[in-house]
Amino acid sequence: MSINEKRNEVLLALNNTKDEALIEEVYELLHPEQSVTDIEIEDLPEPLQQKISKALEDYKSGNYITHQQMSEKLKQWLTK
Repeated sequence: MSINEKRNEVLLALNNTKDEALIEEVYELLHPEQSVTDIEIEDLPEPLQQKISKALEDYKSGNYITHQQMSEKLKQWLTK
């Protein structure tokens, strides 16, 4: 399947879906910085706020691994 065919299939599926969770996930994939900046943590305990702030800084600076990368690491660990 060509990239244009894949694009058209994705667009058609998105246009026809009523699945709000799917739409939110796609939106977050397209705009990851927005979903991270929308998090409000002020009502949480201070130690937890600090941990979340550190995690958000790591994310914004690119210091993270994807789910796929973690799955690969897990496979490697389990085969040793």
